[in-house]
Amino acid sequence: MRSVEITYPSIPMKLIVTILALLSLLGPLCFGQSIQPTHRNLRYSKEFDRSVLDLWTVQGKKPAPLVVYFHGGGFRTGDKAFFSRSSMLRKYHPQGVAFASVNYPFLVHVEKDYLKIMNHCAEAIRFLKENSANYNLDPKRISVSGGSAGAIITCHVGHAHDLGIRSLFPIQQPMGTPLLTIPYLRKGGPPIFVYNRSDRNDRVHHPDNALFVKKKCELLGVECIVYGVKGSGLPVLPADQDIQELAMKFFRDSWRKK
Repeated sequence: MRSVEITYPSIPMKLIVTILALLSLLGPLCFGQSIQPTHRNLRYSKEFDRSVLDLWTVQGKKPAPLVVYFHGGGFRTGDKAFFSRSSMLRKYHPQGVAFASVNYPFLVHVEKDYLKIMNHCAEAIRFLKENSANYNLDPKRISVSGGSAGAIITCHVGHAHDLGIRSLFPIQQPMGTPLLTIPYLRKGGPPIFVYNRSDRNDRVHHPDNALFVKKKCELLGVECIVYGVKGSGLPVLPADQDIQELAMKFFRDSWRKK
C-alpha cells in the first residue's frame, strides 16, 4: 500500500505567542454581561494615545476603596475593555469597591523599552490618587491586579514606585519575571498574592515565575501568598475556595491596616 504523507501548515512562533498572550488576558476571570464604566477613556497622561483608563465609581458618603487592573498581552496587544466582563467587577462593585482598567503603550510605541511602559503605568495610579476626591475614591486604599504582562506591571507599580499601594494580585506571572520583576521588589513594599493557573508545560507562564516572586519576598520580609493548580509545583488552591474571594479578602485585609 502506498503511504500518504500528511503535512501540516507551519504556525509562526509570533502567532503562537500572540495567541497565548490573548488567552492570558482572561486570567481567572469569568465572562458574562458587560458592565459599562462610569467614566470611559479618562486620560491619565498626554504622552501616548493609549494613556487612558476606564473607571467604575461608587456613590456613597465615604470614599470607596479602589482596585486597578492592568491587562495582559505580552506588551504587544490587549485592551482595558476586557475587564468590563470581569466576575470580580460584577460581584464586588455592588458591594462598594471601585475599579479601574488601564490601557498603556505597547512595545511598538516605545522602541521596545519594557521599563518605559512599566514606569508609565505608574502615572495611572498617580492620576487616580490626585483626582480621588473627584471620583469618591480613597487614595489610602488602593490595590492593583493584572494578568501576564499585567502581572509584571502590577508588581512594578507596587514595588519600583512608592505610591502607597496597599496590596498586589498578579495573575499568571510570566516569562520575564527574573529580569523585569525580581530586581525591583523591595523591603517595605506592599504584600503580594500570586496566582498561576498553569502547569509546568506552560513556558510563557511557568509556575517557577511565581516561586521566584515568593522566594525574593521571603528574603525581603514582604508578605507573599502563592497558589497554583495540580501539577504546577505550587500550593494548590483548595477545592472549596474561590481565587477571587481570596484575593478580595487579601485586599480588604490590607485596607484595614494602618
